[in-house]
Amino acid sequence: MAKEILMPKLGLTMKTGTVLKWFKEVGDPVAEKEPVLEIETEKLSHQIEAPVSGVLIKKLAVIGEKYPVSCVLGYLGAEGEEIGAVYSGGTVPDHNAPAADRDGLSAGSGPTETERVFISPVAKKLAASLNIDFRQISGTGPNGRIEKADVESFAAAPSPAKTDVPGSADGEASITPDVADTVIPYTGMRRVIGEKMLTSWLNAPMVTHHVTADVTDLAEYRAKLNKGAEASDRISVNDLMLKFTAATLTKMPIVNSTLTGEGVMLNKRVHLGMATAVPNGLVVPVIRDADRMGLLEISREAKALAARARDGTLGFDEMSGGTFTVSNLGGYGSVDYFTPIINPPQAAILGIGRVAEAAVPVAGEIKIRAVMGLSFTYDHRIIDGATAAEFMALFLKLLENPERSVLT
Repeated sequence: MAKEILMPKLGLTMKTGTVLKWFKEVGDPVAEKEPVLEIETEKLSHQIEAPVSGVLIKKLAVIGEKYPVSCVLGYLGAEGEEIGAVYSGGTVPDHNAPAADRDGLSAGSGPTETERVFISPVAKKLAASLNIDFRQISGTGPNGRIEKADVESFAAAPSPAKTDVPGSADGEASITPDVADTVIPYTGMRRVIGEKMLTSWLNAPMVTHHVTADVTDLAEYRAKLNKGAEASDRISVNDLMLKFTAATLTKMPIVNSTLTGEGVMLNKRVHLGMATAVPNGLVVPVIRDADRMGLLEISREAKALAARARDGTLGFDEMSGGTFTVSNLGGYGSVDYFTPIINPPQAAILGIGRVAEAAVPVAGEIKIRAVMGLSFTYDHRIIDGATAAEFMALFLKLLENPERSVLT
């Protein structure tokens, strides 16, 4: 009997996943635990493995479409087995439509008032950009759903039907596909990041302190550490910032805290998040127990997490449970100070700016020194201004004496 390939639940908050790629075609043999297709959640990509050995007898999920957890994406079975053995007539249940279709967001009135027209979100947006009335298109997807390819085929046919566009005369479109603005869908990771940042901004009374740090000694110490070191073990400025942040947090537990319904929880361990840019957004992998790690150990873990973040292979456990976050924009060479937004439910976040040369008064003389901009944002419900200033003072002391500080 055919075996279902289901959309997995990869975390407590996961509700849907988007299909990125099928690795097999209908009729291809598949071994148990062999990757069959790849999906993407708001945070990462994941390969779904075959639950049993067999043949791929049916592909229901469409590339680029979003499906809810536990949705049937396809079927494995014996060679020649029909899907009708599972569902009479081969009809896919309504719950197997993409999430947008099931919510009624893509349904419209067809040639008759009672007929529903199912269309994928991607296809609907393409039809709108081409000024095509999608109700005139015959769909080739499950349950007759209109897919992107259907819209493209319809558009390529002679005289495709088009809807009237406001501001046009005699039904002629005032905006043609050649000059239409590009619309990037506000979905997936981008939407999750936006909603999370908005929630943080609206709920937490945030204050940001800025300070300029003299990192001349830090730069010299880093050069000593990297002299003769293998490329994989070279210490970056970011590695040093992570190490000193973890050390400072152990001295000021209130900054490494979380506001809960029962009160302010002081986290016993320092699980340090590091904001990492990826092609389609931002993720925050977590260095667990960073306060127990030496500098080289932190450096190796940070590099490994950053690599997996860029590859989209981070696990959910590697992006959860952070108690404090460091956001480093210094590598771009264009930012001195900024106002980082707290990563809820954390109490604070540290922003790192670029290292630059500046004329600085030293013992009555003007000297050229290496300086760095630091920005510390905190939740004023938990942390007072004086406490924030004390945290930054401790952090600055570590930067000023790096050789001693790495021992903490």
